[in-house]
Amino acid sequence: MQISSLSQALRFKDDISRLQTQFEDLRRQLVTQKKSDTFSGLGSDRTLVLSLRSQVKETDGFISTIERVKLRTKASVDALTRVEEIANTSKTASLTSTFELLSTGQTQLQANAGANLDELVSLLNLELDDRYLFAGKNTDTRPVALPSEILEGDVTHAGLKQLIDERRQADLGADNRGRLALSQPNPEEVRIAESASPNAFGLKLSATTSNLTGTTVPQPTGTPAGLTIAFSATLPNAGETVSIEVDLPDGTTETITLEATNTNPPEEGQFLIGADEDATAANFNAAFDAALQEFSQTTLRAASAKEAADNFFDYGNGTAPQRVDGPPFDTATGLIDGTPANTVYWYKGDGAGIARDSVTARIGEGQSISYGARADESPIRDTLKTQAIYAALQFSDADPNAPDAYAALTKRIGQELTFEGKASVADVVTELGLTQHRLEQTQTRHETSLSLSLGLVEDREGADPYEISAKIGKLQVQIQASYQVTARANELSLLNFIR
Repeated sequence: MQISSLSQALRFKDDISRLQTQFEDLRRQLVTQKKSDTFSGLGSDRTLVLSLRSQVKETDGFISTIERVKLRTKASVDALTRVEEIANTSKTASLTSTFELLSTGQTQLQANAGANLDELVSLLNLELDDRYLFAGKNTDTRPVALPSEILEGDVTHAGLKQLIDERRQADLGADNRGRLALSQPNPEEVRIAESASPNAFGLKLSATTSNLTGTTVPQPTGTPAGLTIAFSATLPNAGETVSIEVDLPDGTTETITLEATNTNPPEEGQFLIGADEDATAANFNAAFDAALQEFSQTTLRAASAKEAADNFFDYGNGTAPQRVDGPPFDTATGLIDGTPANTVYWYKGDGAGIARDSVTARIGEGQSISYGARADESPIRDTLKTQAIYAALQFSDADPNAPDAYAALTKRIGQELTFEGKASVADVVTELGLTQHRLEQTQTRHETSLSLSLGLVEDREGADPYEISAKIGKLQVQIQASYQVTARANELSLLNFIR
């Protein structure tokens, strides 16, 4: 029998130690489900796994960004959907409203508009994740002034109500004739002329149409523009008409029409054919003067309020709200910039460039998405503006012109809220909806890519528990056998051999 040498004993011990090390590693793999605790332990797969993990981290970051942007975009869409509902409801109500005043001097439509204004300001000042969603890139700035500030201003800052009143004085003039002057250069003539040029306010003579027999009705000419209607011995016939077309401050055009009549007293909108040209001219002058004053206190008043609101709301980056250069206001001829020291600036957010581009996010390698929104975007601003106009004005049952002034106002606001020929709130909602769709598609692609990358990482890093269990079983057999061999070898000592 061969005696076990020291080297054999040591070799057996090393073999057992190696097998035990392998066993412990396999047991670790079974518990952790990982082939190695370190990347170096992955061998040739190390570089691939590091690259895949980098991709996974980047993709995770993109998905997190998309989730945040989706949340913000959804909040913006939800808010604007409500803005659109307010615009549509107000449009319908404007086209069907009747003049029935509440004790406040406003109709129910106007009272509703005041509540709408409060809600719109709240919606447009929406804050999420410490970001204002309708301030453009100035996400830390509340974009819209409070309703009371917009309407009333304060001790040192003029609000919308004050600007509307200043503009009313400038457009109607001290005599409520729309800054037009009537005179009779000769007894048979009536001259209608603008009071000053240049003049940003009042009515502007545009054109005339007439079928009055024996009467000269020229087109407006000169600076300031004017026209002289001349009657002759050949008097007009009953039923014949003359129309003076005028441009209003809000860009609309209306017509003042008078009809010749033999009935005395003439009805509203008529002038009495006199005994001769001088009497007829005097009658026409009186009738046109009455029609002009009524027109100024109804249609012109509504157009003036609308234009004052445009001056107050429609300013952009680097520009300012406009107001009448006065006092005095009833003789003013131009506009001046309102300043932050004397006029409410209703919008305080970012106003530069395209609204959607004001806020962007990186959602993929070489991929960015624009999802900004601003309260001063024209359809959003116009919705806010229309409700503010309604809320700012009051009427009186004692004013015989109030019903017609109200009708002229509701007509204009109803037209404004049709958004004909320009972007609507629905268009903004659609744009952001397309952004939401793109975000969903991009997130789906990222999640697919992430799943594939994680699968590849798992293939390279992961340990198959069934395979590991089999290896452990096999290794246990080897270790047991090694122990048995070592034990028998240890029995072959010199002492045992001598025995």
